[in-house]
Formats: sequence, C-alpha cells, structure tokens
Amino acid sequence: MSQASAEATVVLKGMTWDHPRGVDGLLAAAPLVLERHGVTLEWEARSLLAFGDQHIADFARDFDVMVIDHPHIADAVEAGALLCLDATPGIDDLARESVGFSHESYRYRGAQWGLALDAAAQVSAFRPDRADGAPLLWSDTLTLARTGTVVWPYKPVDAFSSFATLLAQRGAPLAASLVGPGLFLDRGIAGEVLEFMIELSGAVPDWCATANPIDAAEALVAENNDYSVGVALFGYTNYSRPGFRQHVLAYDDIPSFDGQSSGSTLGGAGIAVSASTQHADLALAVAATLAGAEVQSGPYTAGGGQPGNLRAWRSAATNQATQQFFRNTLRTLERAWVRPRVPGWPDLQLALSHLVRDAIIACRVDDTLLDAIERLPELHLTTGKGDTNA
Repeated sequence: MSQASAEATVVLKGMTWDHPRGVDGLLAAAPLVLERHGVTLEWEARSLLAFGDQHIADFARDFDVMVIDHPHIADAVEAGALLCLDATPGIDDLARESVGFSHESYRYRGAQWGLALDAAAQVSAFRPDRADGAPLLWSDTLTLARTGTVVWPYKPVDAFSSFATLLAQRGAPLAASLVGPGLFLDRGIAGEVLEFMIELSGAVPDWCATANPIDAAEALVAENNDYSVGVALFGYTNYSRPGFRQHVLAYDDIPSFDGQSSGSTLGGAGIAVSASTQHADLALAVAATLAGAEVQSGPYTAGGGQPGNLRAWRSAATNQATQQFFRNTLRTLERAWVRPRVPGWPDLQLALSHLVRDAIIACRVDDTLLDAIERLPELHLTTGKGDTNA
C-alpha cells in the first residue's frame, strides 16, 4: 500500500463517455489507482454525441479529470478550462509509448493538455465466419458492396470522418489553419471524393445514413442479415472479445486507393485535468497512471478499454484476447490523419458533417456545396491561432 493510502481516501470526479469501451476499463483500473494514490474515482458518462460535440468548458468546472476528444483542446485551453500536463510524472515515456500520433494530438501551442488513454481510427471490420478478410482497396470495397454484404456508417459526424479520411488518402487533407479560397479545401479532389462517397452510399443499406460505428458493428454481429464487412468505421475492440456479443468481429486496416492504409481520421480519447480541480497534483498523477503501460496493458484493456499505449497494442495477451485487433490495425493507426487543434474546430466539424451527409443523401455535388464548405473556416475558426498538421 502506498504512502497515499495511509491518508484519508480522496474522491475525484471524472467524466468519460457512455460505452463499455469508455467506462469499463476505467472501472477495472480503480483498485490499482486506489492502491497507488489513495484515490477513488467517481465516473460520470456522457453520450457519444456529447463527447464529440459538447465544449469542454461547459462542464470542466464540475470535474477533476475528463476523458476528451483532441479537437476540443484548443477551445478548452483558450477558455482556461484545462491544466497543462507538461510536468506530469513520466510524460516522456508516455510520449514514446503512444500509438501513432495519439499523444501528439493533445499538444497545443507547444504544451501538452491531455494524455493518450484510448486509441482508434477509421478501420475495417469483418465477420470471420462470413468473410476471409476486409477489402484492401476502395475499388474492391465497391465491388463487394454491390453484393449487399458491406456496411458503411455515414450519419453526419461519420460522413465527415470518411470525407476527411478520403481527402487525406488522396494527398489533399483539410487545412484548417488556412482561411481563404483554395486553402482549406482542394475543390477538385473534394468533388471526386464526394462523388465516390455517393457511389458507395448507393451500394450499402439505406440505414447506414443514420448509423454510427456502433450501429454498424451491431449489424455485423447480428444473425438476421448477410452483412460480412464494415468499412470506414472506428474500431471497437469490445466486438472482438468472445462473449461481448454472440459473434465476434475481426478488424483490419482501412481500405485505401493505393493499398497503404494511410490517412485514416484519428479518433480515440485522452485524459485531461480540469483547471478547477482542488487536487491538481493527485489528478495529474492519476491521469499519468491511467495512461501508463502498467494499467493500459493490464486492467484497463482486460476490463474492456481500448488502450492508447503502444506496449498494450503489441502485447501478445491483448491480441490473443481480441482476434489480433491491435496488430491488425496498427498500420492504419500509425499512418492516421490528425484533426487540427484550432479554436472553433468542433463547430466547423459539426457544420461540415451536415453539409457532407446532406450532399450524399441528395446525390449532389456542385459549386454551391463546395463554396459552402470553403466558407466554414471563415465562419467558425479564429485565425492566427492553433496547431495544425494539415
């Protein structure tokens, strides 16, 4: 028992997102956190939609630690809602052990504001009892989709993610720090990408227009259909674990135009510390423990979490328990595209999500649509601030 355990147990309030992947691993890590730091964490879960859309400053004052999405970092820092994590114990090790750019995605203005807790990107999934694997190329995907066996979730936020992925795969990623005609968007490639998305939407079930990756995974594991493959959906290792559902899914790299599986939109989640906490040192230490290799490779992953630490992704035990989920998708994670950290990005992403999905539904790509997309940075972003990897 640590020295901290000799003192009265401190209760920290935490915010996470409402899914076994977002909650169960944190609960499984609780005994180690209590032993190490004398801290009990009380977790509150918000919906996946709120996780992606709600501004951190709206709720940060009510919590000590928070599981967050990296594009929200810039707005949260500008609002004074987060503590800088540069002095976090072992932060250099955490940076080295990050899956792909997961750790880097929580940097803003040269400082660290979150630690990689969970790593994900758009990948492929398939039923091993129905398919031998996932498509390598987008042309393969279209051919297979016309047989009625492919699902692709494209509700607004997922339509945006696919749009961003395809642009990055074509060598023309969104450049969110650049405001002006022709800077944010390559109109020619964007038009081609949208036309491809419309073609793909016509080959998958209609319900995909209102589906997210969880909905797609649930359809794949169901009995009452012939679906065998899902594409451009964020990976959920839970579905690769025996017993989570009646059938298991295997995951693989995202399709691409060149077979390299680069450019997938990076998702995942980080753990941040609220500037309002009354226990800053403890909260920083707890965040580091939760993101560290011991917890990530042990109780966090075993309990149902999806780690952000590379040691867990390379572990034989974690891969054996998940149909080789981590090894099969690591290439995609390491080559993923990171959404920019610029003030106003979450609102821009929300607006762009609806424009893209509406265009797919209407089967319409024209100058009016592309003009509207190009205007979004001017409407939503604060120029001259932020970090971008575009």
